Amino acid sequence: FLEDGARASCASTMAKWGEGDPRWIVEARPDGTNVNNWHWTEKNASPWSKDRLKQLLVGLTFDVELGNTKTTELSKCDGEATVNNRKAKLIFFYEWDVSVKWTGRHKDSDEEIAGSILVPNLSDENDADDLDITISCKSKSKEAGALREMMQRMAIPKVRSQLASYVRELKEEYGKDMILPTGSTSPATAVKPSAAAPAPAAAAASAATPAAAPASNGASSSASAVSTSRVQEKCEFRAAPEDVYSVFIDPERTQAFTRGPAVVEPTPGGKFSLLGGNVEGNFVELVRNEKIVQKWRMNSWPSGHYSTVTLLFTSAPNGCVLKLKQDNVPTKDVESTREGWHRYYFESIKMTFAFGASLM
Repeated sequence: FLEDGARASCASTMAKWGEGDPRWIVEARPDGTNVNNWHWTEKNASPWSKDRLKQLLVGLTFDVELGNTKTTELSKCDGEATVNNRKAKLIFFYEWDVSVKWTGRHKDSDEEIAGSILVPNLSDENDADDLDITISCKSKSKEAGALREMMQRMAIPKVRSQLASYVRELKEEYGKDMILPTGSTSPATAVKPSAAAPAPAAAAASAATPAAAPASNGASSSASAVSTSRVQEKCEFRAAPEDVYSVFIDPERTQAFTRGPAVVEPTPGGKFSLLGGNVEGNFVELVRNEKIVQKWRMNSWPSGHYSTVTLLFTSAPNGCVLKLKQDNVPTKDVESTREGWHRYYFESIKMTFAFGASLM
């Protein structure tokens, strides 16, 4: 269908074999799945975690001249754990509130003494040495107090060690099959645990329309052909509008809810970068406590392509309603973007700052 001249011109501009965007280079994979590990995949590690924590924390014994104790039951294990693979990088999220029952006897008493070991903050934000571990005891007797002190000296270091083993196994063993072998990687070398949070994304799609990236952000010609959609969401927070607004412009607060380093320069033209550099852009307009407009992109989008995010903060009977409008989202990324806004922005903000309320 092409004239000879046009065919020759087209042939001269075609990429050579093996060149080009690695997302489109299909390597020799036996299963043909997730080529180059480019796509976002997630694995629910909660059931495995609960079983492993039970194995690590139940049945620990402490025998000394004073008496003996033993952990008997994982009475509470509330939380979740997930392993995510994004572009051959493993990202771990876990957060647990753990309670373990223990019983024991003092050498000078026939009383069976019972208590609990409490660990409320086992999460990816805390190292084992930073965990708050407390020992409780039901009985107020002198012998019970002595056993409780013994458990504080002996059980707390052991529990720290066991929880450190859980985290290590989660990262080194449970997550190792998340990254599939390619021509340049193998399962043994691909696992690179990272504390960075995964890239979020934004809200529900409407009709697709072609749009170019803004010239002020250095848009390339490749960005102009992207098919895009508008995304709109609304979320209610139990906090004043000024408190929710500050989360998006205060670097320390942004780092808190994204659980990692962040660059935030809240002035028109100022840059932002968060979630391990997966989300970046610049501020366009700021109306104090009312409105934020950003040029916003994920680093997996075509080079130079930016969406426009508008955040409106309004008072509500129970706090604040945040309205999100995001234009020029690549149509193929709309759903993952929507899920990302809810999980890594809205829900994380509620959890971090106790702004919790149901989504509208």
